[in-house]
Amino acid sequence: MIVAVLAAAGYGGYRWWHERPPYGPEVLAFAATAEQLPPGEGPEIEYHGVKVLLREGGAAVGGRITWQPPAGRGADWDEDGWFMIFVVDKRVDLMPPQVMGISPSAHEVVSGGDGVQNRIAAKYPWLRGAGNIKTDRDTWREGGTALSTTPAAGGVDFVAMFPPIPDGDPERRFLAAAPIALSDIMIAVAFVGPDRQVYWAERVYG
Repeated sequence: MIVAVLAAAGYGGYRWWHERPPYGPEVLAFAATAEQLPPGEGPEIEYHGVKVLLREGGAAVGGRITWQPPAGRGADWDEDGWFMIFVVDKRVDLMPPQVMGISPSAHEVVSGGDGVQNRIAAKYPWLRGAGNIKTDRDTWREGGTALSTTPAAGGVDFVAMFPPIPDGDPERRFLAAAPIALSDIMIAVAFVGPDRQVYWAERVYG
């Protein structure tokens, strides 16, 4: 019995240490802006070096997120973890199908998804739009796209593309679509550790 209690206490202590973030969002001084991007003469839009193609009838939102890179931390995702950036339509808790981004510091920015998003959505109900969408009792489907980058990047410029999905189209259940206003947008950052532990999530816009 004593051995079992000690083992449980040891595991609890390890888990607390393992999931304890090396720093919180308050030290990073996050700032974020967003703007509706008007269509150009052609389908291509450029926003702070991010180039995308806008579908006819679609909407594009350009955004910039900046933060103070954490002191004493490198840019190795396997050692220092990474940030996931989510652009969510608050009306429906969905993300757009395409978000492209770059970092002014030239650090890598990846567009896509990751299974850890479901744990982020479960831990933070206000960010449930980051997770998969349940289609029936035992089936889930991925939604839109997120961005990932190293905390050392210090900032990301991005364009989120909202396609013109007609009412009644099944895809509207899974993807945020046009039309959209800036007041509908939420931008959040989640810190994922090197062992895929979810350290924290912070709403930075909307």
